[in-house]
Amino acid sequence: MQHKSVINWQNIPITLVDRRVLSVNADYVKKPCYRTPMKGENLVATIIILLAPAGLIYSWAFYLRRMRREPTTGWRNRATLLSLTLVSLVALLWPVMALLMPRADWGSGLGVGHQVQWVEAWHRPIFRALLLAFVLGLLGRPRLIGPIAVACVGTGLFWLFSTMP
Repeated sequence: MQHKSVINWQNIPITLVDRRVLSVNADYVKKPCYRTPMKGENLVATIIILLAPAGLIYSWAFYLRRMRREPTTGWRNRATLLSLTLVSLVALLWPVMALLMPRADWGSGLGVGHQVQWVEAWHRPIFRALLLAFVLGLLGRPRLIGPIAVACVGTGLFWLFSTMP
């Protein structure tokens, strides 16, 4: 014969059968709320990543509408064009890198080291190209400094966060 009883421990009903726990009513269990100290930083990074395509599209639209009519003899126009080209090239290289990436089985660990080395080999030239694009964007047309800077930083953050193991 089983002896069944329900006790309340710190206002949590627990069902016991022959002194063994049969069930705990989870509705009464209060779970602590854990907040990470980087929550605000993650929000800022996410906003910058989401604004990067908008900055790039705005910059290309402005360049193709207004700056194309002007003579390209100015060094600021050339710096802006080179900066936009570099950021666009980096953005277009991300899917290429993902398609060419060697496959790895993360469950067993086979090929993981090779995959991580592959991704890390792309980081140095990509971030150098973005740094060059950022500097050229700062030297380019004043109206496009902000959008190009956001596009460079956002593309770099997207590249970094999307390739983290």
